Amino acid sequence: MNFKKLTDMVLMLVSQPAKAWRQISHSESRAPMFNEYLYPLIMICCLSTLLGTLFTHEWGTESFYFAVVKMGVQFATLFLAYHILAFSVAKISTTYMKAKYDRLHTDQLAAYSMVVVLLLEILLALFPNFRIIGWLLQFYTIKVVWDGAAVLMRIPEERRFTFTIAVSALVILVPFIMGTIMSGLSTNLG
Repeated sequence: MNFKKLTDMVLMLVSQPAKAWRQISHSESRAPMFNEYLYPLIMICCLSTLLGTLFTHEWGTESFYFAVVKMGVQFATLFLAYHILAFSVAKISTTYMKAKYDRLHTDQLAAYSMVVVLLLEILLALFPNFRIIGWLLQFYTIKVVWDGAAVLMRIPEERRFTFTIAVSALVILVPFIMGTIMSGLSTNLG
């Protein structure tokens, strides 16, 4: 895993989304997206959840077990959220936006648009007191998706606003809803 490449991509997506999307659009394979971006970032989220849970609870066997369960829930949540999001982006772009189906680009839009949500998951796992600031920062997702809709998906200007709002809402809400469901299912484990 190349941390420098991951860090560069994350920083570019946050600071210069249009430039990042242009770079992403040149990729011809889904493998780099998964292996160099999405899976490592999900693993960092899981590690942050483990560490954050251990730091906020007393040390012991029960707290370690609770932290591992929470980490597993985090992994399942983010993994499923990505796949639901990728499916939803494909449906929205083809059904409502009448765009040509391109699995690579819909998967890329779903994965890379999650950058703000994933960074906030890392931050909030380690510093849970910043939750209100995290809720506000999630709305930067709209800017990331707006640029991705133009560069990567080539959504026409007249439809881009609707597409951006729909996809941004999904990027923010799907991980939240999946997290709520997975936490509810795991209450008996921890």
